[in-house]
Amino acid sequence: MKQIFTRLCFLSLAAGLPVFGQYGGFGGPSILSRGASPTGRTGSNPVSFNFFAGAIGSYSTNLNRFMGGGQDASLSLRDTFGMSGVAGVQGYKSTARSSTSLDLGVNYYRTRTRQVSQGLSESLSVTHSRQVSRRVTWYIGAQGQSTNRAVSFANSRYSPEPLAELTPQQDEIFDTRTYRANLGTGVTFQKSARLSFAAQAGAFGNERRSKRLADSRGIMGNGSVQYSLTRRQYVGASFTYGTFYFPGSYGETSYYTPQGFYGIALSKAWNFTVYGGLYNARTDRLMRVQLDPFIAQLTGQTSMLEIYKGVNQGFSGGAGLYGEYRRWGMSLVAQRGIMPGNGIYLTSEMTAVTAMASHTMGRSATWSLMGRAAETKALTQTMGNARLYSGGATFTYRLTDYLNFNSNLTLYKTQAAGNNIKFGRFMASAGIYFSPGEMPAHIF
Repeated sequence: MKQIFTRLCFLSLAAGLPVFGQYGGFGGPSILSRGASPTGRTGSNPVSFNFFAGAIGSYSTNLNRFMGGGQDASLSLRDTFGMSGVAGVQGYKSTARSSTSLDLGVNYYRTRTRQVSQGLSESLSVTHSRQVSRRVTWYIGAQGQSTNRAVSFANSRYSPEPLAELTPQQDEIFDTRTYRANLGTGVTFQKSARLSFAAQAGAFGNERRSKRLADSRGIMGNGSVQYSLTRRQYVGASFTYGTFYFPGSYGETSYYTPQGFYGIALSKAWNFTVYGGLYNARTDRLMRVQLDPFIAQLTGQTSMLEIYKGVNQGFSGGAGLYGEYRRWGMSLVAQRGIMPGNGIYLTSEMTAVTAMASHTMGRSATWSLMGRAAETKALTQTMGNARLYSGGATFTYRLTDYLNFNSNLTLYKTQAAGNNIKFGRFMASAGIYFSPGEMPAHIF
């Protein structure tokens, strides 16, 4: 009952409160971004809501169970076949003064062995924006997830608002039950046809079932200004201040990030954005240190807790190249910023590069490719960097007006804490989906 109650609380918060942005900061106002929207967004075109349900068969290697913690962490790895039942609703609806998006997915996963995580996973994203007056636009939103595996479980959001995504689930190392939610709200004031101001605020939470892994909570505020140089170019600046902590006496980090950004519509199909600045992070936490042998002999204690105070600075920013044609969609995104870690790593600097491509073949088939490389560097711990790589392909084919075939192949490689944690993973799945509306372009 406690697990069910916790899960319902997170999903209720995600449904009723605003979404919060990525740990590196919000992206700034989008009203003057005159180019096409990034992949996964629909712009301002009205879109009907679509329901889908299906059954999937899968094979996964190296599903793991958490054993120990910190430098002594070990994995119990299992290869297994599994079955999943999925259902969801996704879509976007706009009117003259408001827009609402909904993305809900549920996945029940069961395997042949009970020695790996299985059970129910949920993903929910809701966003609502409204033009309060001719110059003022306001939005609220929420994202929430509950998942039992360290693999991606989330649909692409349909909202065009500048709401950053949750921390990538691929950065989780262990297949343990994880609850995550981002909440936030924001307002944009369009001073003139070229100049706009924006302010956003929110909070986030990450909770992991295993008590040997660190949870995290935090809040953030952001202000930004954007100026349109021409119909194709804009510049701007933003300032973010936030704080997050780790329940269980793990410590707290406060940080601020000033950034500047620039965007240009290279053509009708291609858009480029770049942003950059510096982060300054101040951390207070408890650390266990070894005592001098003489003191240890007198007291009988070999170690003690010591208050650690540290200041870290570094580059925070990124760039994105987006292309949208009638049948093609492509993106290449690089980013770096501060984050509260993944349960093993605490306050960390994350660098990631993601490339995606999708193509619609006629009216019946679509395929997509994805590749990602990420590195996590602990700022307050002495441990090797975590490196995570993933790549995959998806193929979808419309069998009838209501039935779709979907298949997926994905490869993962994880290395963390030096060479203490190192494994690869192969996942393959295929299934049949029922969708009475348009064929969903992105299903899990």
